Amino acid sequence: CERNVLFTKEAQESLRQNNIRALFIDQQQHAEYTAYLAENLHGLLEDRAVDLRHKSELIYDAAQAAMEEIMVDPASRQRIQNGKEVVRETVDFMTAEDFLLEHLLKAISTDYYLFTHSVNVLAYSVALAIQAGHGSTAVLREMANGALLHNIGESTLDTEIVNKPAALSPAEWKTMQSHTTEGFRILEKTECLGEIALDIVLHHHEKLNGTGYPEKISGKDISPFVRMVSIADIFDALTTDRPHRKRHSTFDAINIMNQSMGEHLDKALLKQFVAMMGGGNAGKKKGPRRRPGNRLFQG
Repeated sequence: CERNVLFTKEAQESLRQNNIRALFIDQQQHAEYTAYLAENLHGLLEDRAVDLRHKSELIYDAAQAAMEEIMVDPASRQRIQNGKEVVRETVDFMTAEDFLLEHLLKAISTDYYLFTHSVNVLAYSVALAIQAGHGSTAVLREMANGALLHNIGESTLDTEIVNKPAALSPAEWKTMQSHTTEGFRILEKTECLGEIALDIVLHHHEKLNGTGYPEKISGKDISPFVRMVSIADIFDALTTDRPHRKRHSTFDAINIMNQSMGEHLDKALLKQFVAMMGGGNAGKKKGPRRRPGNRLFQG
């Protein structure tokens, strides 16, 4: 179609009658598509004609696009604010009565890129927080902001280190560890995020036994929101393809976290995560109801 031709209901019906169910967008117009998606996301999510599975895909695409934009200029207040708007829509979508976690899990990418990993961690973290009983929308949004931006400091690092297929040297590992403090420094200057989000960015690699970084804090000094994002971060890292290894199954990832990281992670929250993911059964990404009568997690 020409640029000025409207995509009417008649045009949609014509496509359906010809059994055309998907439209492809030229890569050169990807930016225009993501801009349209960001501008119209709320209306699309409110549209009852769009089913939950497609809404989950729209949320995922919009969050990916927002994260890609932020990675280009992580110090941009406007781009951070755009990301926060997508987070707001995501949390509202995930706390709605008719939300099904399984739809969002199906949209999650198993290929590791910094922006897809960030969106995956957002989804897992918010789902875990709801499963654990955190019902405040404002708190969930702030936590989700931190989850989405937890690795933003990696944008300042040499890509050869971030994507190195072999083990990092001691010097490279020290550089990699700096992403937590770099991310905190960048985001603190924007003055766009609250304490919960900044705490997540700075401390998501801390461990309960005090062997993490950057400050080696332990136990109760690590907030429950940081603990939840840490679980989500590790799980997604294990279940996506990385430069140095293939992904693990859900079942194997849960086993690794239980057996090899017991002193690092909050066991009670990890148990909640397993329940949310359907008991850790490989290939069965579903979860129990949040509470009787609530359809938040149903499968």
